[in-house]
This record gives sequence, C-alpha cells and structure tokens, in this order.
Amino acid sequence: MRDRAGLPARVLVVAGLTILVFWPAAATILEAARPTTSLDAGGSGSALDLGATVAVATEDGGLARPARLALETLLVVAGTEALALPAGVLLAFLLFRTDVWGRRPLLAAMGLALFVPLPLHATTWLGAFGDAGRMQAFGLRPFLVGRLGVIVVTAMAALSWVVLLSGVGLRLVERELEESALLDMPAIRVWWNVSLRRAATPIAAAALAVAVLAAGDMTVTDLLQVRTYAEESYIQFTLGRGAGRAAAVAIPPMLLLGLGIALVGRSLSRTAPAQLATAFQRAKVWELGSWRIPAGLVLMLVVGNAVALPLFSLAWRAGRVGGRATLGEAPSWSISGFLGTLAFAAEECREPVATSATLAAAGATLAVVVAWGLSWLSRSSRAWRGLALIVVSLMLAAPGPVVGMALLLAYRSIDAIYDTPTIVAFAMAARALPYALLILGPALRSLPGEAFEAAAVDGWSPTARVFHVAIPLSRRATLAAWASAFVLGLGELPATNLLTPPGVSTISLLIWSLLHTGVESHLAGVALATLGVVAVSGGAACFLLGKSVSRPS
Repeated sequence: MRDRAGLPARVLVVAGLTILVFWPAAATILEAARPTTSLDAGGSGSALDLGATVAVATEDGGLARPARLALETLLVVAGTEALALPAGVLLAFLLFRTDVWGRRPLLAAMGLALFVPLPLHATTWLGAFGDAGRMQAFGLRPFLVGRLGVIVVTAMAALSWVVLLSGVGLRLVERELEESALLDMPAIRVWWNVSLRRAATPIAAAALAVAVLAAGDMTVTDLLQVRTYAEESYIQFTLGRGAGRAAAVAIPPMLLLGLGIALVGRSLSRTAPAQLATAFQRAKVWELGSWRIPAGLVLMLVVGNAVALPLFSLAWRAGRVGGRATLGEAPSWSISGFLGTLAFAAEECREPVATSATLAAAGATLAVVVAWGLSWLSRSSRAWRGLALIVVSLMLAAPGPVVGMALLLAYRSIDAIYDTPTIVAFAMAARALPYALLILGPALRSLPGEAFEAAAVDGWSPTARVFHVAIPLSRRATLAAWASAFVLGLGELPATNLLTPPGVSTISLLIWSLLHTGVESHLAGVALATLGVVAVSGGAACFLLGKSVSRPS
C-alpha cells in the first residue's frame, strides 16, 4: 500500500528528471559518440574518443591550450571568491546580526540585486569602467578589461547571493551558545569562534555558489575575450564543430567540478552540526553602541557608490544628444534626451520582458515541482538522497552552454518542443533545478516527524499527509525556491542563447545583442528601463520572500 501510494510521486519525479537531465545528458553522449568525419580531427571515428580530444588538446601549442583554459578558469574562480566571499560574509553579519544604522534599506538593495540578470551587471559595470564605456563619464581610462573585468563583474553579481545565504545561516546560530560564550571571551572572539563556525555550512554553500557562477558562465568572458572552459565549449559548439569538440572541452572539467561538489556536499551533510531547537527563535542582535551610525554611514557610502556609479554612467549615456564627429563637436546631455531615450527603450523592452517573465515563471514552476518531489522522496530514502546529490552535482558543474547544447540535441527532432518557447522554459528550469533542490532538500528534511505521525494516527493516507501537512509546512521554503528559480530564469543567457527560436526575444538576449555594439545611448536606455522593471517586480518578490522566511518572535 505504501509503495502504491508513493508511486505517482516517483513517476512524476523520474519523468521530470528525464525531461530536464537524463535524456539531454544521454542525447549528448550519443551524439558525441556517433561516428563522424571531422576535418579538424583528421579523419573519421567517434567524436568523443581521442580524435576530438587530441584535436582540442593539440590546437595552438600542444597541451598548452587546455592548461591555459584550466589556469584561466581557476584564476577567475579564485579572484571572484577573494572579492565576493569576505565582503559578503562581513556585510551579512552587519546587516543580519547587528543594529547597524540603515540596515533595512541596504538589505532591500541586496534583495533587489538578486533579481538583476548578469547581462545587466555587465552592462552597468562595463559601461562605467570597461572598454564598452571607455569611462567617458569620468574622463579616465578603462580598467575593467580582461580577466580583472570578468572577476569584478562576476563578484558584484554574486555578492548579494553571498550576503543572503550567509546571513540566513548566521541568523540560525543558537542564541544561548553566543550568550554563554560571552561569559568567557570578548564579543569579537565570540563572533569568530562561535557565530562563524556555526554558520560554516551556509557560508560554504555561498562559496560553492560563487565558484559555480564564475566557472560556468560565459556572459562576461565572451564580452571581454577571456577563455575559460565554459567560454571555450560555447565557441566550439557555436562554430559548428559539433558536440564532440564541445564535450572534449567541457566534460573533463565538468566531471572534476561535479565530483568536488559531491564530495563537499557529502562532507557538509555529515559534519554540519545539528541545530538546537532554539536556532529557530529570534537570533541575538549585537548592539554596536556608538559605532552604530558611523558604521552605517560607511556601509551606505560603499554600497551606495557601488550602485550609483554604474547607474550614473548609464544615465549619462542615455541622455546624450547632438554632436558631430566630423566637426569635432562632442554630444551634450539633456533631460529631454534622457526621457526620450527611456520612452523609446521602454516600448522596445515591453515584449522581451513579458516573454522572459512568462517563460521564467513556467521554468520555475517545473523546477520547483521536480525539486519538491525529489526532496520529499529523499526524506526517507538513501537512494533518493544519492540521486538528488548526483543531480545537484551534475547540474551545478555543467556550464550553461553545455546545458543548452544538451537540450538542443535531445529535442531537435521533436517539433512540439524544438524551435518553440517550450525548450527555452526547459533550459530555465534545468539551470534553476539544483538551486531549488538546495533550498527544498534541507527544508523538507527538517519538517517535524511528529506532525506526520499524528496525521497517520488520525487515519490520513500518505497522499493526504503530503497535501495537508507537508505542503502547508513547507510553503515558505517552496516560495523561496520558486522566487530563486524565477530570478535565475529571468536572467538566464548561456543556455537560452543557443536555444531561443526565431521570433522569440527575451530581455537577456536583447541586452546581450546590444552589448556587442558597445554601451551607447540605445543600450543604456534599454538597461535602465529593464532595471526599472526589475526594481518593481523584484521589490514585490523580496517582500513575499521576506514574509516566507521570517521567523516568529
């Protein structure tokens, strides 16, 4: 009876994983192993055997090329971690655990930053300090170029994730442990020896999220011509060299990264300390005393300028009018020109934003349904927990272009999916699935078993216990997972760039296409109009998300 009751959930989860993960992975392996004739490999044979691998490895100086790709990827990841992680953890502690002045608007700014797609981060930062903008607003030479530009832009995009993931973990530190430690040591040692240690798991998860973002995205690397593994796999596939060449580049580092993610996840699940019941009470708020306002002013100055300077550059570009290059006349800035650019951009963005939001909502719903079902089955089964760990490791390690390539190969012969918006929603769901699992897995495992035992004693069936106990108790985590998946889908580019059919335009693709022409008035207006939409929708989502994760007093 128990197996029959759980059969629909198993079928639903397996079907969802097959659509998003298993079949695309199998189609890629089959395509890569298919005998082909490759001019680059020098003959015929299996595209995934030594022919394709040697072709990639021997290009441009023997083994130096894959070594350079590995080194470049590691440098980008290390640099991004060095910028985003310390700053994010410090901000998280100040904003979540202290009474620093101005923390509520700063937290709101961090929450809104979650909803800013990576192409928009690239637009604002490169438009102000990079080659795309030439820093004309400040009369200085650009410095966000090459590897440094990739690191800074990616770190700024990842910072809000570090702040919020670390902040949630810091708020779960048991109050009585900190208060007991205060009897034996000063506050700063309590922060270091107790608070940070107890929040080690979410901080490690934040570091892992930063590494995945830096290693698996090609948005900024493509713009700044930095060759990482993700960028190289994207180039190999888009140049028409086939799945074998792209797989030869992407699969080895993907397997290594996936193995590392699996080992870290397994280690964290074993070593993370069990939270006491008081962890779910209101966390201790550290009072800064006379430092409260000065520290808040410093944070406002630093975070405010980090937001204001790129926006100033976009506003300056959007309002430029006139000027004749042949006569040496520079353009001037006017409010009418600024408003006119915004009006034109708003009209142009209307359809791509609506399309992106619709597809992202569909993708988020699919990802959360699959993630919820898999997380529920993982509560009482080691086999399902192992499968969830494999899915998370594989999907986090897979670069965005590889996910897009796999979906394209899997559904190119199915007319109802290929060349339709459905495949774009699939890509958004696949990219968001591991993050939804990371949110829902721990949340469902932490549900009190007493509630289900009481429901069983009252005669409720397993299905009734799911719908009337599990789903209501996990609604906050489910909403948080859906909001996170929606954010990721809204700004998804590496996978959807390979899949979006003709006639379908998303906002990330619009900005991406304009970015390749430089951050001029047109793109600046589109970016500002999109940021306005993000601010409104993101503000509403942050409000709902805050309600979902708030804890009772």
